[in-house]
Amino acid sequence: MNVDLSKGEEQYLKRVLEAFEEDPSEIVKTSDLANRLEVSPASVTEMLKKLAARDLITHIPYRGSRLTSQGFILANKVKRRQLLIEILLTDVAGMTSNARKLAANFEHHLDQESEYELDRALGFPSETLDGRKISDIERRKSDIQNANNANDMAIGTEGIVYSMKLSGSSLGVLSTIGIQIGSTVKRTETGIKIDGIEYSLDINTMSSIMVLQGD
Repeated sequence: MNVDLSKGEEQYLKRVLEAFEEDPSEIVKTSDLANRLEVSPASVTEMLKKLAARDLITHIPYRGSRLTSQGFILANKVKRRQLLIEILLTDVAGMTSNARKLAANFEHHLDQESEYELDRALGFPSETLDGRKISDIERRKSDIQNANNANDMAIGTEGIVYSMKLSGSSLGVLSTIGIQIGSTVKRTETGIKIDGIEYSLDINTMSSIMVLQGD
């Protein structure tokens, strides 16, 4: 589903989704949305009317709004882009502050192909470190059906490295052993073997190595 949305429209849909996730039984009040977006209720009402005209929300005057099925899909896709960028900033770049705000500013500029490449490089995460779920709605994952992280490989099996989560203590370790995208690795009892050399690795480092295995 490809719908051209402005950055502002995406932000509104995402905030309605977040309110819905907190309480699915409630209509999202205009005042609540205004507080989340830090804008006036009048501005919210104006945008809600635009989104309703595009069949992305159902707007109930003087009460609030709900996402339509199409709006729900699009909001989840917007949210996924934000969370993927957050993971890039925190898990890979090591940022400890402002990651959520920066991700929200960048998400609108991430096109579908770039999102897929980032998602793939991060190993198609299912959630963020703080437990926020990453939606699979219209998510492209078809070419990694046989993917595992190295820690989940059966002992004695082999695979080809397709991505690595370079975060925390794993960054220095992975740099030291010379592993790279395209390397063939074999699972051992204590870690992995690369080019005949065995390396003992901890669980966190093993879990950061994403591997494609045959059928």
